[in-house]
Amino acid sequence: MENKKSISLIYISNRYGGLDILKSSLKRQLYQDDLELVFVDGLYEERKDIVKSYFEELTDSFTNFTLKHLPDVEMDAENGYKCKLARCDNKAFKNCTNTLIVSVQDYIYIPAYGLERFYNLHLEKPNSLLTGISHQYYYPSKEDIKDEKGLITIYGKEYTDRPEVLCWRDPRQSLYNGVEVVRKAYPIEWELNWAAVPYSIIKELGGMDEEYDRHGFGYDNTNIATRADMLGYEVYLDNQNEVYCVSHDKYWNNYYKDNDILPSHFHNQRMRDIQAGRFPVRLNNL
Repeated sequence: MENKKSISLIYISNRYGGLDILKSSLKRQLYQDDLELVFVDGLYEERKDIVKSYFEELTDSFTNFTLKHLPDVEMDAENGYKCKLARCDNKAFKNCTNTLIVSVQDYIYIPAYGLERFYNLHLEKPNSLLTGISHQYYYPSKEDIKDEKGLITIYGKEYTDRPEVLCWRDPRQSLYNGVEVVRKAYPIEWELNWAAVPYSIIKELGGMDEEYDRHGFGYDNTNIATRADMLGYEVYLDNQNEVYCVSHDKYWNNYYKDNDILPSHFHNQRMRDIQAGRFPVRLNNL
């Protein structure tokens, strides 16, 4: 791991489209140093022949741009897995080579200052987990979809504008309106849809707890941020580093949410086991 200004951006998706929003977001960034895009793709077999050429022009936007386009992991239901999320997180982490990992989820518009703001805050607080604000917006709406299985975009033409009409406000910001721009946060507030963490911390923690995939979708972020907190690392939320999320749950049904396949009970027990010394803080999944 070289000591240089560098970011590994992890992007995990099993949805059609969205690549137009990602590429246009990266093209507008004020940060123009070393960027490694690690894309773990649930539609890899369908997109593998077009992704490299689609992102190729980003080589003109950064001092050094590299792309790692990877297939996601097998579900492996025979061994009790219900979800892939934690294992896909770890696959992305294993392929990161830069000093700061930034995570962004699909259908998210990143303003020009996004990556630069995370990196500058990382320089101020180098041993911390960072997160930003992610409100949800109504437009583009389901009615704007022209090709629901478009590999690059589902809107008929590339969507590059900022999403509009706020339909869900991130409570992490509204609850603390009027306080300092950057505040110390609780581990549960570290949201991976827009977050940053030094590679060294992820390596020390040994990645995500993959047992969560046997119990449902989510809580992977809360687990690893809590374990980091137990080792003395802090979490900070930047109230002004906002991304604009398309409210895509209105596009497609969310199987896990609709069927309440969430590992909340498992998570609570896992935290008790860690606190009691029955389960380690540091794992070996990387």
